[in-house]
Order: sequence, then C-alpha cells, then structure tokens
Amino acid sequence: MNVYVNVKSEIGRLKRVMLHRPGAELGNLMPDYLERMLAEDTPDVRRAGEEHDVFANILRSNGVDVVYIEDMFKDVVKDEAVRHAFIDDFVAIGVPGVSLKDAVREYLRSVPYDKLFDAVAKGITRSDLDGLKNKPIQYYVKEDYPFLTDPLPNLYFTRDISFSLGTGIAISAMCMPARMRETLFIRYIHKYSEYFGKGKVDLLYDYNCGDGIEGGDVLSLSDKCVAIGSGERTTVAAVERLSKTLFERGYEKVLLFKNPNTRTYMHLDVLMTHIDRDKFLAHPCIAHKWFDVYEITPAGNGEIKVSLTTDPVERILERALGLDKVTFVEVAGGDPIQYRREHWNMGANSLAMSPGNIITYDRNVITNELIDKAGVKVNPIPGGELSRGRGGPRCMSMPILREELR
Repeated sequence: MNVYVNVKSEIGRLKRVMLHRPGAELGNLMPDYLERMLAEDTPDVRRAGEEHDVFANILRSNGVDVVYIEDMFKDVVKDEAVRHAFIDDFVAIGVPGVSLKDAVREYLRSVPYDKLFDAVAKGITRSDLDGLKNKPIQYYVKEDYPFLTDPLPNLYFTRDISFSLGTGIAISAMCMPARMRETLFIRYIHKYSEYFGKGKVDLLYDYNCGDGIEGGDVLSLSDKCVAIGSGERTTVAAVERLSKTLFERGYEKVLLFKNPNTRTYMHLDVLMTHIDRDKFLAHPCIAHKWFDVYEITPAGNGEIKVSLTTDPVERILERALGLDKVTFVEVAGGDPIQYRREHWNMGANSLAMSPGNIITYDRNVITNELIDKAGVKVNPIPGGELSRGRGGPRCMSMPILREELR
C-alpha cells in the first residue's frame, strides 16, 4: 500500500518536501501596493531565487526529495479538462465582473499548460489581454494599478497554504484576501497529482470550511498531539473544527496557543519550532509564557474538553511529548534589543531535517550560536532577500513525508 503522506512530528527525518522557487510574482510587487500584498519590501527576485536554491540544495544533500508545487501543477494540467476546470475555478474566485471573467478565461485558455502556473501567479495585466477581440471595460479604463488580477508574491511560503498531519493533509482557509487564491493550486494537486494518490489522501480540512486557518500555525508534535496558534491568521473556531477531526483520527490532545491578533505574532511557527527531541527554539513570549495556552482533549460523542493551563510552556510540552524535561533555546538569548531584531528576521523559524539537524537563516547570528551550543547542528542559508517576505525556512517548506520517530 502506498503511503503518500506521513508527518507525525516536526523533527522525524524529512523524506519529501514541497517548495516553490520564487519567480515573476515576487518581481511584480510594487512599492505603493505592498500592504495590499502583505509585503514590507520589494526583494531582489534573482537573489531570492539563488538563496532559495541554496535552501533546496541543503535539503537534497540531506537525502530529501524536493518537489516543486509548480512542477506538480504543470503535470496535472496537461489534461485539458483539468486545465479548463482550474481556469473556471480561478475565474470564479479571483476575477470580478462578467466581461472581465470572460476575457480572463479566454486569455488563460490560450496559455500553454506549462505556462499556466506562471500566468496566474504573476498576476494578469491589461497588456496580457491585448490579443483578445472582445476586451472588457477594465481594459480601457485607465488605472494606476496595472493588474487585473493580483500577483501572488507569497507563494513561496508553501507551509501556509497547506499542511500535513499524520497521513492526511489540510488545505488552508486563508484569512487574508491577498492569499486566498493560492490554495487553488493545492486543491488541484491534491485531487489529480500522483503525489497525493489523485485524491486518495485524507483531507483533514478544506479551504471552504468557513473558519480561517493557516499552516504556519500548526505544529505536529507527535502522532497524538498537535499545537495550534490562534491569532491574526487562525481562528479559535478553526482550532475547534480541526481538533474534532483529529480526535476522530486518533489524536489525543491539541494545544491552543492564544496569541495577539498582530503581525508580530503572525503564526505560531515564527514564535516556536521543534529542533530536537527535547529542545525547542522559542521567542521570549513562548519561553516566558506571555499568552494563554489551552489543552483541548476529546470528551466523547464528538465533544471536546477545554482547559486553561497555568503551567509554564515547557511543562505543557513535557506532558504532551511524554518527556522528563524540555528546554528552550531562546531567540538571541532573550536580549531585549537583539531578540527583536532576530525575531524580525525569523530567528525562531527553523526547519528540522532530522532530530538535532535544522535549517535557519544565517543572519540570526546570536541565535544560531546558541543553537550550536545546545548541541543542535545548524545549516544556515542566506536570507537577505527571502526574509523580506516575513517568513523563514519552515514557512517555505511543506513536508509530505517524514520518518516516524523511534
């Protein structure tokens, strides 16, 4: 029997991961529209791609099968019927106005299957419609903004739009309008790609559930326990919905970290990542428990029990993992100036390739030295451009297969 997905921890040896190499969509960020695109800067696309290649090559050198979302998508839309269905769905959710919908549909149907991903991701401009006989009114009305559909510059953060838990995957319900269309790629890959058994993989959460949740907030601590952050991007209602689904699959506990609804605390994985069996990399807000943590357990008959715990986070994690002791490596050692700087550059956001073997950004020098002193191998990657998107190595990766911990 084929196992398409298996992720029962954050640190089991990584076998397969889904990435997206940033491309033209990142180059279409315009300074006057950064807030609209959830961006704070305009990265150098060429260098961002080179940095991303270093990331991918470190994964490969550690035995990881690196698959790209764009390649998976190209494979499924070779089929004309699938391609046309995708275009119809994209037009329905991402294009306003009847005449513009018709024009975009006509344009995208003229795009070769292997160029469709880029055509959608880069954003559709007025000039893309130059060759159409019947142009929409939006083509003629002058606007400062050149895009008829927005580019998708956040696509290289593949963790946010989907996540694996156990032998299933979840398609995220994105909270921010700028990212809602990204999940359409995942929907078609899940349904038609061989990597997911053409829809055979258990779907734990779907984009249309109505309650916002993003993969950066979901940490697979074990095959029995998941930690989920609720804040700017993930709602409490989504945590409840996913918890009930997980309990039906045999999970025994969900830890709900209730973080402020601000960009500083955007996702749980920018505040905490698992780096070794008994070690976590943590922002001071986790290490010193500035926010509430709730333990959610099944109560029978599809109901749940919710308990606010007053214990320190390390005690909560010890219980969840069945360990005698859990320790934190605190970002920049908790220095009140430096932890803010290194948090801004994703100091707590790491990707484990195996227990005690992680990838971080090289620019977080203080934190990386502390990780090394804790006995964890650090594989630093350049992040001068990648980090401008406000995401780190974990954000840029969606594990599909990990070995189970023994």
